[in-house]
Amino acid sequence: MMKKLLVLNHFPTVYPPTSGGTLRYFHIYQELSSYYDITLLSQTFNHKGGIFNYSPTFREYKVEKDSFYNQVVQKLQHNELSYEFALIIQTELSKFPCLYKSLFETLYKSSDLIVHESPFLHRYDQHFGKDHKLRVYNSHNHEYKLAEQIWKNEQARHFLPVLFGMEKNLVNGADLVFSTSENERNSFITMYKPNPSKIKLAPNGIHPAAWLPRKKQSNEKPAAFFIGAEYPPNIESVDFIIQHLADRCPEINFVVGGGCCAPFANSSKPNVKLLGRVRHKQKLRLLAEVDFAINPMFTGAGVNLKTLEFLSAGIPLFSTDCGVRGVELIHMKHYIHAEKKDFADTLNRYHRNQSLLQEISLNGQSYINEKYSWSTIAKQMNGEIQKLIAD
Repeated sequence: MMKKLLVLNHFPTVYPPTSGGTLRYFHIYQELSSYYDITLLSQTFNHKGGIFNYSPTFREYKVEKDSFYNQVVQKLQHNELSYEFALIIQTELSKFPCLYKSLFETLYKSSDLIVHESPFLHRYDQHFGKDHKLRVYNSHNHEYKLAEQIWKNEQARHFLPVLFGMEKNLVNGADLVFSTSENERNSFITMYKPNPSKIKLAPNGIHPAAWLPRKKQSNEKPAAFFIGAEYPPNIESVDFIIQHLADRCPEINFVVGGGCCAPFANSSKPNVKLLGRVRHKQKLRLLAEVDFAINPMFTGAGVNLKTLEFLSAGIPLFSTDCGVRGVELIHMKHYIHAEKKDFADTLNRYHRNQSLLQEISLNGQSYINEKYSWSTIAKQMNGEIQKLIAD
């Protein structure tokens, strides 16, 4: 009989998933549902709630905005739409007899393993450290370290010690911790001093068969592609594209997709096209049609999923070190490295070198597809979970 996994997360999946967090959240558990009966318990403040069945062994409870939500917002006296406060509100809701807590208690009773996707919902699990059920922390990032980098609001930053405490408890108290890269693993060990042997790798991944065949490029000007959710590091990248790259690279058309376009609705650069949110099929077409991808990321944590997707789809990639963090790529073999100071110059130097770009894209594609498929990652995760169950 299949073991039952209950997974807690502060955001829901989207089907088909399109952004970094939802891609990891959906695909890992879709693959693991071959080994376990899986229930996702997700918060959703802006989407339809209810039970969504993806297969007989894979389902999701999406919990809609709670009646206590406005009380929390009022208590914090802040606009809940900002990135930091959306996370803080979800943690603060755990102090109330909210619907998410009630559903967790119901589903907890019949679950064999409890999996936490982030520290922000740690306090909903009131049995943590008090029962005999196994706990797994399947981290997306070193969340405290990331928040320390990107949280700008001073009121929100007062919450950082709380986040530190929750993540420390999760890393130390869980029976098994998955990190997305060796760097993240070392970061957890250095900061929280857990038993290193329980921290294993579960990188972000891709489905190599998902992509459309690349088209022979016929763009009058080469098209450089960037995509990202409405998330501070992505917004910072789009600002860099508009304010810096567009003027210094007039021969290139910059195509930007995703929620990261929202703050730039009034931009009027002639060689920047802001698509806004794109559907899955549109994204696949774009990945087949653009000439190359750019990833000018300057902050962030974990492994950047867009990097894996660009390379797996066979697109030549220009990226900062931060954009390829944790993936162990080699400059001029798998991608072309550029930083803020020389990104425009690097694009101008190499964007018409078709033979070089084709060679790099083929190397990058074969490397990523061999090492980072979701099925391979889930198989390795299952092996670690089985060892845990057997102990």
